[in-house]
Amino acid sequence: MNIGFIGLGQMGRGMAARLLERGYRVGVWNRTPAAAQALGEQGAQVARRPHDLLDAEVVITMLADDAAVDAVWIASNMVREVPAATIHLNMASVSLHMGRELAALHREAGSQYVSAPVFGRPPAAAKGELDIVAAGEEAALARCTPLFEALARRWFDVGREPHRANVVKIARNFLLGSIIESLGEAFALVAKSGVAPATFLDILTGTSMNCPAYRNYGRLILEAPPQPTFTLNLGLKDVELALAAAQETAVPMPLAELLRRQHQAAIARGYGEKEWASLANYIAECAGL
Repeated sequence: MNIGFIGLGQMGRGMAARLLERGYRVGVWNRTPAAAQALGEQGAQVARRPHDLLDAEVVITMLADDAAVDAVWIASNMVREVPAATIHLNMASVSLHMGRELAALHREAGSQYVSAPVFGRPPAAAKGELDIVAAGEEAALARCTPLFEALARRWFDVGREPHRANVVKIARNFLLGSIIESLGEAFALVAKSGVAPATFLDILTGTSMNCPAYRNYGRLILEAPPQPTFTLNLGLKDVELALAAAQETAVPMPLAELLRRQHQAAIARGYGEKEWASLANYIAECAGL
Protein backbone atom coordinates (compact mmCIF):
# COMPACT_ATOMS: atom_id res chain seq x y z
CA MET A 1 0.00 0.00 0.00
CA ASN A 2 1.26 3.47 -0.91
CA ILE A 3 0.94 5.87 2.04
CA GLY A 4 1.31 9.64 2.27
CA PHE A 5 2.19 11.05 5.69
CA ILE A 6 1.80 14.74 6.54
CA GLY A 7 3.04 16.04 9.91
CA LEU A 8 6.25 14.66 11.42
CA GLY A 9 6.27 15.92 14.99
CA GLN A 10 7.20 13.66 17.89
CA MET A 11 4.26 11.35 17.23
CA GLY A 12 4.25 11.50 13.43
CA ARG A 13 7.93 10.64 13.10
CA GLY A 14 7.52 7.43 15.06
CA MET A 15 4.34 6.46 13.24
CA ALA A 16 5.82 7.03 9.77
CA ALA A 17 8.96 5.10 10.73
CA ARG A 18 6.82 2.24 12.01
CA LEU A 19 5.00 2.02 8.66
CA LEU A 20 8.33 1.96 6.84
CA GLU A 21 9.46 -0.89 9.09
CA ARG A 22 6.30 -2.81 8.21
CA GLY A 23 7.09 -2.58 4.51
CA TYR A 24 4.76 0.23 3.41
CA ARG A 25 5.80 2.67 0.71
CA VAL A 26 5.67 6.01 2.52
CA GLY A 27 5.88 9.53 1.13
CA VAL A 28 6.31 12.30 3.71
CA TRP A 29 5.94 16.04 4.03
CA ASN A 30 6.54 18.32 6.99
CA ARG A 31 6.49 22.09 7.39
CA THR A 32 9.99 21.83 8.88
CA PRO A 33 12.00 20.02 6.17
CA ALA A 34 14.60 18.50 8.53
CA ALA A 35 12.10 16.03 9.98
CA ALA A 36 11.11 14.87 6.50
CA GLN A 37 14.75 14.48 5.46
CA ALA A 38 15.39 12.23 8.48
CA LEU A 39 12.58 9.93 7.30
CA GLY A 40 14.00 10.12 3.78
CA GLU A 41 17.21 8.58 5.11
CA GLN A 42 15.09 5.68 6.36
CA GLY A 43 13.56 5.05 2.95
CA ALA A 44 10.62 7.46 2.73
CA GLN A 45 10.04 9.59 -0.36
CA VAL A 46 10.20 13.27 0.59
CA ALA A 47 7.52 15.38 -1.09
CA ARG A 48 8.15 18.99 -2.05
CA ARG A 49 4.60 19.98 -1.04
CA PRO A 50 1.67 18.16 0.60
CA HIS A 51 -0.37 18.15 -2.62
CA ASP A 52 2.23 15.80 -4.12
CA LEU A 53 1.05 13.02 -1.78
CA LEU A 54 -2.55 12.97 -3.00
CA ASP A 55 -1.88 10.07 -5.37
CA ALA A 56 -1.36 7.77 -2.36
CA GLU A 57 -3.99 5.21 -1.43
CA VAL A 58 -4.19 6.68 2.08
CA VAL A 59 -2.92 10.10 3.18
CA ILE A 60 -2.34 10.20 6.94
CA THR A 61 -2.21 13.54 8.70
CA MET A 62 -0.69 14.04 12.15
CA LEU A 63 -0.70 17.83 12.34
CA ALA A 64 -0.31 19.83 15.55
CA ASP A 65 -3.67 21.57 15.91
CA ASP A 66 -6.69 23.08 14.16
CA ALA A 67 -4.63 25.96 12.76
CA ALA A 68 -2.18 23.57 11.09
CA VAL A 69 -5.02 21.45 9.68
CA ASP A 70 -6.70 24.56 8.33
CA ALA A 71 -3.49 25.80 6.70
CA VAL A 72 -2.60 22.50 5.05
CA TRP A 73 -6.02 21.17 4.08
CA ILE A 74 -8.58 23.96 3.95
CA ALA A 75 -6.88 27.29 3.22
CA SER A 76 -4.79 25.60 0.51
CA ASN A 77 -7.96 24.06 -1.01
CA MET A 78 -6.30 20.62 -0.86
CA VAL A 79 -9.39 19.14 0.78
CA ARG A 80 -11.25 19.69 -2.50
CA GLU A 81 -8.50 18.08 -4.58
CA VAL A 82 -8.39 14.64 -2.96
CA PRO A 83 -9.06 11.93 -5.60
CA ALA A 84 -12.13 9.79 -5.00
CA ALA A 85 -9.94 6.70 -4.57
CA THR A 86 -7.74 8.29 -1.89
CA ILE A 87 -8.63 8.18 1.80
CA HIS A 88 -7.71 11.08 4.06
CA LEU A 89 -6.94 9.44 7.41
CA ASN A 90 -6.70 12.17 10.05
CA MET A 91 -5.00 10.76 13.16
CA ALA A 92 -4.37 14.04 14.99
CA SER A 93 -6.27 15.56 17.90
CA VAL A 94 -8.52 18.31 16.57
CA SER A 95 -11.54 20.13 17.92
CA LEU A 96 -15.05 18.80 17.53
CA HIS A 97 -15.77 21.78 15.27
CA MET A 98 -12.80 21.03 13.00
CA GLY A 99 -13.70 17.34 12.93
CA ARG A 100 -17.17 18.18 11.68
CA GLU A 101 -15.89 20.75 9.19
CA LEU A 102 -13.36 18.36 7.65
CA ALA A 103 -15.99 15.65 7.29
CA ALA A 104 -18.41 18.07 5.64
CA LEU A 105 -15.77 19.37 3.20
CA HIS A 106 -14.76 15.85 2.17
CA ARG A 107 -18.40 14.89 1.75
CA GLU A 108 -19.01 17.92 -0.49
CA ALA A 109 -15.93 17.03 -2.55
CA GLY A 110 -16.98 13.38 -2.89
CA SER A 111 -13.78 12.13 -1.21
CA GLN A 112 -13.24 9.60 1.56
CA TYR A 113 -12.43 10.68 5.10
CA VAL A 114 -11.68 8.73 8.29
CA SER A 115 -10.96 10.29 11.67
CA ALA A 116 -8.73 8.12 13.87
CA PRO A 117 -6.99 9.98 16.72
CA VAL A 118 -4.48 8.00 18.74
CA PHE A 119 -3.88 7.37 22.43
CA GLY A 120 -0.23 7.08 23.47
CA ARG A 121 3.11 8.82 23.55
CA PRO A 122 6.06 8.83 21.11
CA PRO A 123 7.72 5.61 22.39
CA ALA A 124 4.43 3.75 21.87
CA ALA A 125 4.09 5.25 18.38
CA ALA A 126 7.53 3.99 17.38
CA LYS A 127 6.75 0.48 18.66
CA GLY A 128 3.27 0.18 17.15
CA GLU A 129 1.67 0.15 20.60
CA LEU A 130 -0.81 3.00 20.26
CA ASP A 131 -4.54 2.72 20.83
CA ILE A 132 -6.72 4.14 18.07
CA VAL A 133 -10.33 5.27 18.04
CA ALA A 134 -11.74 5.52 14.52
CA ALA A 135 -14.92 6.61 12.75
CA GLY A 136 -15.89 6.73 9.09
CA GLU A 137 -17.59 4.76 6.35
CA GLU A 138 -17.21 0.99 6.71
CA ALA A 139 -15.42 0.50 3.40
CA ALA A 140 -12.89 3.21 4.21
CA LEU A 141 -12.30 1.79 7.70
CA ALA A 142 -11.73 -1.65 6.18
CA ARG A 143 -9.02 -0.25 3.91
CA CYS A 144 -7.38 1.50 6.88
CA THR A 145 -7.50 -1.55 9.16
CA PRO A 146 -4.05 -2.90 8.16
CA LEU A 147 -2.58 0.50 9.06
CA PHE A 148 -4.34 0.46 12.43
CA GLU A 149 -2.96 -3.01 13.07
CA ALA A 150 0.57 -1.85 12.22
CA LEU A 151 0.38 1.18 14.51
CA ALA A 152 -1.73 0.01 17.42
CA ARG A 153 -2.29 -2.65 20.04
CA ARG A 154 -6.02 -2.23 19.53
CA TRP A 155 -8.40 0.00 17.62
CA PHE A 156 -12.04 0.90 18.29
CA ASP A 157 -14.79 1.61 15.75
CA VAL A 158 -17.10 4.32 17.16
CA GLY A 159 -19.38 4.80 14.17
CA ARG A 160 -19.86 6.17 10.70
CA GLU A 161 -19.66 9.90 11.53
CA PRO A 162 -15.97 10.89 11.72
CA HIS A 163 -16.40 13.56 14.41
CA ARG A 164 -17.39 10.88 16.93
CA ALA A 165 -13.76 9.76 17.10
CA ASN A 166 -12.70 13.34 17.84
CA VAL A 167 -15.10 13.75 20.74
CA VAL A 168 -13.99 10.42 22.24
CA LYS A 169 -10.36 11.58 22.16
CA ILE A 170 -11.32 14.93 23.68
CA ALA A 171 -13.36 13.33 26.48
CA ARG A 172 -10.64 10.80 27.27
CA ASN A 173 -7.94 13.46 27.53
CA PHE A 174 -10.21 15.54 29.77
CA LEU A 175 -10.37 12.55 32.11
CA LEU A 176 -6.57 12.26 32.13
CA GLY A 177 -6.35 15.92 33.14
CA SER A 178 -8.81 15.32 35.95
CA ILE A 179 -6.75 12.33 37.15
CA ILE A 180 -3.60 14.47 37.32
CA GLU A 181 -5.45 17.20 39.22
CA SER A 182 -7.04 14.79 41.70
CA LEU A 183 -3.81 12.86 42.25
CA GLY A 184 -1.99 16.14 42.87
CA GLU A 185 -4.54 17.24 45.44
CA ALA A 186 -4.57 13.84 47.15
CA PHE A 187 -0.76 13.61 47.21
CA ALA A 188 -0.56 17.06 48.81
CA LEU A 189 -3.21 16.14 51.37
CA VAL A 190 -1.46 12.99 52.59
CA ALA A 191 2.01 14.57 52.42
CA LYS A 192 0.96 17.41 54.74
CA SER A 193 0.12 14.74 57.33
CA GLY A 194 3.39 12.86 56.94
CA VAL A 195 2.44 10.08 54.50
CA ALA A 196 4.83 9.69 51.57
CA PRO A 197 3.04 10.17 48.22
CA ALA A 198 4.89 7.09 46.89
CA THR A 199 3.36 4.99 49.67
CA PHE A 200 -0.06 6.46 48.95
CA LEU A 201 0.34 5.67 45.21
CA ASP A 202 1.30 2.09 46.06
CA ILE A 203 -1.87 1.77 48.14
CA LEU A 204 -4.03 3.25 45.37
CA THR A 205 -2.64 1.07 42.61
CA GLY A 206 -2.63 -2.01 44.82
CA THR A 207 -6.34 -1.68 45.61
CA SER A 208 -9.35 -0.30 43.77
CA MET A 209 -7.46 2.15 41.53
CA ASN A 210 -5.10 -0.37 39.93
CA CYS A 211 -5.11 0.92 36.37
CA PRO A 212 -2.52 2.30 33.92
CA ALA A 213 -3.62 5.93 34.20
CA TYR A 214 -3.10 6.11 37.96
CA ARG A 215 0.11 4.06 37.86
CA ASN A 216 1.69 5.98 34.98
CA TYR A 217 0.70 9.50 35.95
CA GLY A 218 1.46 8.83 39.59
CA ARG A 219 5.00 7.85 38.61
CA LEU A 220 5.35 10.90 36.36
CA ILE A 221 4.37 13.12 39.30
CA LEU A 222 6.87 11.48 41.61
CA GLU A 223 9.68 11.08 39.06
CA ALA A 224 9.53 13.68 36.31
CA PRO A 225 11.25 12.54 33.10
CA PRO A 226 14.30 14.54 31.97
CA GLN A 227 12.58 15.43 28.70
CA PRO A 228 8.78 15.80 28.68
CA THR A 229 6.92 14.05 25.86
CA PHE A 230 3.65 15.89 26.59
CA THR A 231 3.82 19.30 28.21
CA LEU A 232 1.47 21.18 30.49
CA ASN A 233 0.91 23.66 27.65
CA LEU A 234 -0.37 20.79 25.51
CA GLY A 235 -2.53 19.63 28.41
CA LEU A 236 -4.16 23.06 28.49
CA LYS A 237 -4.87 22.74 24.77
CA ASP A 238 -6.74 19.50 25.45
CA VAL A 239 -8.73 21.10 28.27
CA GLU A 240 -9.66 23.94 25.91
CA LEU A 241 -10.81 21.39 23.31
CA ALA A 242 -13.07 19.82 25.93
CA LEU A 243 -14.56 23.19 26.88
CA ALA A 244 -15.11 24.11 23.23
CA ALA A 245 -16.86 20.79 22.62
CA ALA A 246 -18.94 21.35 25.75
CA GLN A 247 -20.07 24.73 24.48
CA GLU A 248 -20.85 23.32 21.04
CA THR A 249 -22.95 20.50 22.49
CA ALA A 250 -24.48 22.40 25.44
CA VAL A 251 -22.91 20.12 28.08
CA PRO A 252 -21.98 21.71 31.43
CA MET A 253 -18.39 20.80 32.43
CA PRO A 254 -17.55 22.65 35.66
CA LEU A 255 -14.58 20.36 36.32
CA ALA A 256 -13.10 21.34 32.96
CA GLU A 257 -13.44 25.00 33.96
CA LEU A 258 -11.49 24.26 37.14
CA LEU A 259 -8.83 22.41 35.15
CA ARG A 260 -8.41 25.39 32.84
CA ARG A 261 -7.86 27.73 35.80
CA GLN A 262 -5.36 25.34 37.38
CA HIS A 263 -3.45 24.87 34.11
CA GLN A 264 -3.32 28.61 33.50
CA ALA A 265 -2.09 29.27 37.04
CA ALA A 266 0.61 26.59 36.76
CA ILE A 267 1.75 27.95 33.40
CA ALA A 268 1.97 31.44 34.89
CA ARG A 269 4.24 29.92 37.59
CA GLY A 270 6.60 28.51 34.93
CA TYR A 271 5.36 24.94 34.50
CA GLY A 272 4.20 25.28 30.87
CA GLU A 273 7.03 23.38 29.19
CA LYS A 274 7.29 20.76 31.91
CA GLU A 275 5.61 17.36 31.83
CA TRP A 276 1.79 17.51 31.97
CA ALA A 277 1.89 15.66 35.30
CA SER A 278 3.80 18.62 36.78
CA LEU A 279 0.39 20.18 37.41
CA ALA A 280 0.48 18.05 40.56
CA ASN A 281 3.84 19.55 41.50
CA TYR A 282 2.31 23.01 41.17
CA ILE A 283 -0.45 21.90 43.55
CA ALA A 284 2.20 20.68 46.01
CA GLU A 285 3.97 24.03 45.74
CA CYS A 286 0.73 25.87 46.53
CA ALA A 287 0.31 23.60 49.55
CA GLY A 288 3.72 24.69 50.83
CA LEU A 289 5.43 21.36 50.11
